[in-house]
Amino acid sequence: MSKLKVLTQEDLSKISDDFGEILEQEVSKVISTKELEDLDLDIVLSYENEQLDVDVDVGVIFDELSEINQDQITKAIDEAYLKFDSYIDDNFRV
Repeated sequence: MSKLKVLTQEDLSKISDDFGEILEQEVSKVISTKELEDLDLDIVLSYENEQLDVDVDVGVIFDELSEINQDQITKAIDEAYLKFDSYIDDNFRV
């Protein structure tokens, strides 16, 4: 794997925004908007010594009739991380 380029604050902001979009897309694949009352994404980026760490907390409030379970949300988050890794490789590696 190639080295991560030196990231600017602008890069970090773009990464955070784009990862939020990736997460929303993946979650929307498993939860229809009819079943979702609220979706809260908390993305925390840490960039030190040319090392990027990304933590996400996804808060979901389902409609009372929803049959979605936590495993489905976890799988969507895992898939988002895989797509995010590809996104980083394509855009921020030298």
